Parts: sequence; C-alpha cells; structure tokens
Amino acid sequence: MKKARKAAASLVRILVSAVLLYLVFAKIDFSSVWSLVNTSEVGFLLLALVAFIASQWVSSLRLLAYFRASGFYLSTLSSHALYLLGMFYNFFIPGGIGGDAYKVYLLNKRFAWGIKPLTYSVLNDRLSGLVAIIVLVLALVVPLLPGWWKLLALPGIAMAIGAAHMMINRLFPAFRGIFFSSLGYSLAVQVLQLLCVYFTLVAFRATEGSLVYFLVFLMSAILSVVSFSGIGVREWLFLQASQRFDFHSEIAVSVALLFSCMTVLVALFGVFYQLAGTPLKHTETTG
Repeated sequence: MKKARKAAASLVRILVSAVLLYLVFAKIDFSSVWSLVNTSEVGFLLLALVAFIASQWVSSLRLLAYFRASGFYLSTLSSHALYLLGMFYNFFIPGGIGGDAYKVYLLNKRFAWGIKPLTYSVLNDRLSGLVAIIVLVLALVVPLLPGWWKLLALPGIAMAIGAAHMMINRLFPAFRGIFFSSLGYSLAVQVLQLLCVYFTLVAFRATEGSLVYFLVFLMSAILSVVSFSGIGVREWLFLQASQRFDFHSEIAVSVALLFSCMTVLVALFGVFYQLAGTPLKHTETTG
C-alpha cells in the first residue's frame, strides 16, 4: 500500500509537469525556442552549466555536514557520488524510491547506520535549503517594494532565520551546531544557481529584468514539489512572469528549459554509480 501511494504521488507529479508544459507550448512556438537556443552564445551557456555543477557540489557538502553532525563520517568523494546517485533516482526512476530515500536506504544497508538519524539529516538538509530561498527572496524583493516597505525586509530576514534556528534547536538539537554553516552552504547553492540563470540570460543577450527572473526562479524552487523535479512549474512560472513584466516570452521559457536540461544532464552521470556501484567509504574522522 505504501509503495502504491508513492507511485501514485509520482504519477501525479509527472502529470502536473506534462499539463504545465502543454500549457506553455500551447502559447509558445517550440521552434522559436529552439531557434533562440541555436543562436545563443555557447560560452555563456557553458559557464551556466559550470555554475550549476558547482551548486550541486556544494549541495553534497551541505548534506555531508549533516551526516557528520549525526556521527556518520562519510568521505567527501563518497558524498558526491551518493548525491549524484540520488539525483539519478529522482529523475530516471519515477514512481520508485526517491533520491533522498535511496540515500538513507543505501547508507543503512552498507554501514548499518540508523534510519531515523539518516532521515533527519536528509530532512534538515532540505529545510536548510528552504530557509536560504526565503532569505534570498526577502533580500531580492527589496528593490521592487515601494517606499517604507523596503525597511521590512531586514527584520523579515532576521525573523525567518531566528524562527528556523529555534525550530532546529528544539526539534533537532544534534544539528544546532551546524545551523549557520549549513545555511551558508545553502545560500551558496542558491547564489550559484542564480548565477546559472544569469549566465543563461547573458547567452540570450537579455539581462534586463534579471531580478524578476531570479525571484521567479526561487519561487519555482519552492513550488517544484508539486511537479516532477520542478519541470513544468519552472517553465510555466517563467512564462507567466514574461507576460506580466513584458519580457520576451520565448527567452523566458528557454531559460527555464535550459535549466531543466542542465539538471537532467548532471543527474544522468549518476547512472555510472548505479551500474558500477556507489564507492561509499566510511571514515573515522571529518577529514
């Protein structure tokens, strides 16, 4: 029954992605999008890819910090391999075990580490990312706020961080010592991904309105849970933003699509660990 519910939830997310992509391309000519990609500046697209890969590297370091705070000393390279394998499961095995759940399963099976603390590590890794997104949204929205409303941003950021810190201290005391360092990792991840979006905009020679693109991208990261790995939601939100802010709609959708393609491309590297086995190495120290 549990597996059936997971499969049903995955199917719903895939359907949401499919419906949203249909709605996007019902208004946008795909050939125009393809033409834009073909005429873009490849060098900046490569820089965007590098920024995205760097964001995933930092993400794996953040998760490693949570594992080590729980007393699970996985090697750094093993953490990167495990992270790629998790991405592979998220993208290419829909309806099955999710990437985060597979990480817990694999580490429990390989080292007999406790399922509950492993799950808490993965959960807090995600929560840290959410806090970082909220902080960046509050910071980036300031230029768009009228008058004295701008003054509310800084207290809002402090309240968001303070509330998250109190919650972690109360519910997950094992992670209180790494709260701010993990938040630093999370902010770095999101900044690198915003840099990825920016380089993609540069490739299309369309950097005007970058701030709005950044905000929409961050909002799509939050709403990605309702679709398959954010695909569809990201493209639909970018299209809506282009219509509201009078942006070039084909460029907006192209930026979102390329980000999705980069994510799929990097996740595909996890197949090597799926076929050859994940080289997990347990260390006795944090080195």
